[in-house]
Amino acid sequence: MNNFQSFLLLVSISLWLGGCASLPGEPSTPHQNTSAEQVPSTSEPSEDTAHLPSVDLSPHILYELLVADVAVQRKYYALAIDRYLSLARTTRDPRIAAVATRVAIYARDDRHSLEGATLWIELAPEEPEARQAIIASLIRAGRPDETFPHIDALMGMADSGPDNGLRLISSLLGREQDVRAAMAVMQHVVAEDGDNAGAWLVYGQLALRAGNLEASDNAINTALELRPGWVDAILLHVHILQLKGDAKEARVYLESAVNKAPDEARLRLAYARLSMDEKNFEVAFKQYEYLVQQAPENNELKYTLGLLLLQMQRVDEAESYLKQIQKRGGRFNDVNFYLGWIAEYRNQLDVAIDYYQSVSGGSNYLEAGIRSAILTAKQGDLDDAISLLKNLRQDIPAHQRRIYLVEGEILRSAELYDQAIQVYTHALEEFTNDPGLLYARAILAEQMGRLDLMEQDMLQILEQDPDNVDTLNALGYTLADRTERYQEAYDYIKSALDLSPNNNAILDSMGWVLYRMGNYDEAIRFLRLSLELKPDYEVAAHLGEVLWVSGSRKEALEVWNQALEHFSGNKVLQDVIKRFSN
Repeated sequence: MNNFQSFLLLVSISLWLGGCASLPGEPSTPHQNTSAEQVPSTSEPSEDTAHLPSVDLSPHILYELLVADVAVQRKYYALAIDRYLSLARTTRDPRIAAVATRVAIYARDDRHSLEGATLWIELAPEEPEARQAIIASLIRAGRPDETFPHIDALMGMADSGPDNGLRLISSLLGREQDVRAAMAVMQHVVAEDGDNAGAWLVYGQLALRAGNLEASDNAINTALELRPGWVDAILLHVHILQLKGDAKEARVYLESAVNKAPDEARLRLAYARLSMDEKNFEVAFKQYEYLVQQAPENNELKYTLGLLLLQMQRVDEAESYLKQIQKRGGRFNDVNFYLGWIAEYRNQLDVAIDYYQSVSGGSNYLEAGIRSAILTAKQGDLDDAISLLKNLRQDIPAHQRRIYLVEGEILRSAELYDQAIQVYTHALEEFTNDPGLLYARAILAEQMGRLDLMEQDMLQILEQDPDNVDTLNALGYTLADRTERYQEAYDYIKSALDLSPNNNAILDSMGWVLYRMGNYDEAIRFLRLSLELKPDYEVAAHLGEVLWVSGSRKEALEVWNQALEHFSGNKVLQDVIKRFSN
């Protein structure tokens, strides 16, 4: 039984037993069944129950309550609502009307929720929840104008007051799907209480939900005129500026607000986050540093500052903050993951593995397990690495596909190609036609010289996704480099280039296939474009080769030597230079 059903059952039990076999209040009417077994209450009614009707807990009423409760438990909500409403009309007890209304609202039965709420208000006009229920029901019935008296009553209730009433209304309207109807209700509130900054803020929030940025901004400006420096309104104004595309104005406005109220943490935190979004890490760092100084015990701020320092490659400072959190026992898994990352960055592999393996859960658990396996393999212990991945697959089966990919890559890097192929093939039995697994197996098959398997897998990917740029490019380049099927290769690469014209890898492939087809001038043009976009040793090797073959040997040597300055000792460059210059 869920919490909602348990609550209803408890309500019903309290109704049955609360008055010693009768509902407290007025005497029974002639139309109600009486029983000689009735045991009237001899205690004085409490303040909470003195106004409630007295109703005999007759067998009929008890039976109807039981039927309604069982119907709720079995999710027969229509039956439950019918029984509760019938009992509420008969007994005139507002508690039963309340239960009927709540069940109808829960079941999204708008017609009966309005019927129940109307009866509930009639029986308990001073009950704020009843007012909320009828307001919501009228909005959902498309009758927002009829909510106004109930809005006024809620705002004016002595035990809620305008501020509490506004909070109730704000919470209620914020959940409504018909935002325009909700705005109509808030228009009434601001018309009646135009000096209430909170009302204007709520109206602005609803206008924002409706996509009316101008109306929202006007409402927020009014709220700020009535209550200058109000943080909630300032933050909403900044959000509206961002939605309008005025990023610079949002930043300047928020910076000004922070300068006016330097100790207002929420403003400074918003400014820090905005600066991070804009990758202005130095400004963000200053804001977080100030916040940490103001709240030195706040682990969350220190954690965010630590990650920001990692982003800024200030590793030692990041480690200091993370270890402060570690000593205080906060964010155990997250902190250990990033301390592992720092150790890996420093090439302290044993330390990194220890940190990664201490991560026992949380959002970084998968990544920590993968990094631990990769580093274990890097140290030469392949069996342990594979064992770690198998355990990880059992722990989080939802990520088996990615773990298979990692296992295959570890085996490929160790040049255990046959085992890697087996891993990918086994994974494809479980994840049939998965593009990522097919692509990984195809690339490995090309390394092994199994061009038939490579082409089969890549064509299978293209059958599912004809515009898969990486696959078009890889298939085209392989055919150009390893076969004489140049026209097919050109067609694949041309399709990839049309889809991604500024991709340096595809430009390189186009240059290479044109070279293989004997079109040296065009090949050189594409290879130069590729190298201009991104320095790459393989592109430099290709360009140098085409220049050399076309007769520009001095220029070829210049290209290779410049590349060697960037990629010192690169084997691909050394091999091509040796092949042509000797």
